[in-house]
Amino acid sequence: MLSDDLIYLRKLESTDLDQTWTWINDPGVYLKIGSQVPISKSAQQKWFERVDQSSDKIILAICLKEGDVHVGNVSLDSIENRHRTARLSIFVGDTAQRGKSIGTRAIKLLANYAFSFLNLNRIWCKATDGDEQIVRFYENLGFKQEGVMRQHEFIDGKYVDKMIFGLLKDESPTR
Repeated sequence: MLSDDLIYLRKLESTDLDQTWTWINDPGVYLKIGSQVPISKSAQQKWFERVDQSSDKIILAICLKEGDVHVGNVSLDSIENRHRTARLSIFVGDTAQRGKSIGTRAIKLLANYAFSFLNLNRIWCKATDGDEQIVRFYENLGFKQEGVMRQHEFIDGKYVDKMIFGLLKDESPTR
């Protein structure tokens, strides 16, 4: 199990889907992660069945040790074994747990797993250009801005640029 003194990460289970469905349909989450909304429960179940069998995607529940409470999800997808890269995404769905370093802890645990166990060399993520809070979040974890995908997503009636951030194994603070 991936854990520190406050949280642990475990495989997302079908029993987590009701809570995850609520979070993923929350504008505070879907506008950050760029998911298609609204998502029906049946579509989410089909999605879960696909990713549960996937070899290039790992989705983990972020749980508080105290009370075994599921508070969000973190994942690696687009895992490319040949190039040793993967895309990271995260959300803390429980609004009461935001701003408490839960996301930082989860990414450190997942990055350590990615670099040590999966032997990846690079993990990357994207963030909406101009979202200074998320930029600081990734930079504080050691991610470096690598580029910008211009007008990459359509959010709230307009195209927005997405910034690409990467973290290399030898730059990781988890080493």
